[in-house]
Amino acid sequence: MVDVPRLAELLEPLYGAVLDPSLLDVFNCRLGELTGSPITGVLVHDVAAGRGQIARIHGVDSEHMLRLLSEVDLRDDPWMKRVTPQLATGRVLDSDAMLPRREALQSGFYDAYYRQLGIVQQVASVALYDGASSVTLSMCHGDLKRTYGERELGLLRAATPHWINAYAMLRRMDSLQRRVGSLEQALEQAPVAMFVLGEDLRICRSNTAAERLLERGLLVRRDGALAATGEGALGMQEMLQRALRLKSLLHDGDVEKRVLRGADHRPSLVLTAHRLVEWSQHERGALLVFARQMGAVDTSVASALQELFALTEAESRLALALYQHVDVATAAWACGIAPGTALGRLKTIYDKTGERGQASMVRLVAAVAGLCVG
Repeated sequence: MVDVPRLAELLEPLYGAVLDPSLLDVFNCRLGELTGSPITGVLVHDVAAGRGQIARIHGVDSEHMLRLLSEVDLRDDPWMKRVTPQLATGRVLDSDAMLPRREALQSGFYDAYYRQLGIVQQVASVALYDGASSVTLSMCHGDLKRTYGERELGLLRAATPHWINAYAMLRRMDSLQRRVGSLEQALEQAPVAMFVLGEDLRICRSNTAAERLLERGLLVRRDGALAATGEGALGMQEMLQRALRLKSLLHDGDVEKRVLRGADHRPSLVLTAHRLVEWSQHERGALLVFARQMGAVDTSVASALQELFALTEAESRLALALYQHVDVATAAWACGIAPGTALGRLKTIYDKTGERGQASMVRLVAAVAGLCVG
């Protein structure tokens, strides 16, 4: 059972980092405190080259760690040899589960690298794996008599969907900022509509894309609060209230999502709501809400599914196959996976899209396909 207050305490700086990347340092520090991990950090692994890079690190001298990384080939790491075949976005990988600790500690690689950093066990949450490199959130300790328990591992598993979401947002904001020169400009030019809401759901802040949605009536400002019109109004309010209470209906503590439909009953907007407490030193807000307009999609159906619902490539491929074949077994065969694997993957797809059942999933993909060009 996840300790909700501890999870909330951890997520505050994580989502705050979307608009203030320096808060990733606070997030790493807080993860270390809540899990008793002397070392925490965000690491990048170039799998093919066997090289590692440090994005953020807490608890160890970064120059010392970088020097050690430059002297080793991670392809020689007995832990990494076991981990690499299992790399996938969303995985939580435990070194003790990969390789018996006694065997790992007796390796030459351990003496050359991990012993120098005081690391006996490490657990990593994968925010991104594209087949060539991975980005992970890692926590480590150096106590020979200690093993991470369910308290620590459960917290990291519950935080992982949020970590994936926040990292994707950070990448998008970073890309925009490199083009326009400042974070404030990036926020304004971001193609995704962003709202910061208070505890009363009043809009504290919104970017240009968000204001366009309000002008077009796709969302409305009602007595200062963000709201929807039509049959989706009640559902949206329920979603925002759940996000405020940190009581998600989705598995693994994922962020709240909602699909709003237009007058023609076709999907119109995809909303995600993220609970915040103190997301900036200068501003306060309770929720960070992102709204993606489905009618604005100009891409392939697979890419649209990944963009709108945060599906992985494998998940979007299965969703498309189900749409094309309307049969799970045939769709599984088309994707080269077992029917049982397909059923398990579909459960994740349902959670991410907010749909329930094959028929509604097929209708949603059909709607997305009708809005795509190319």
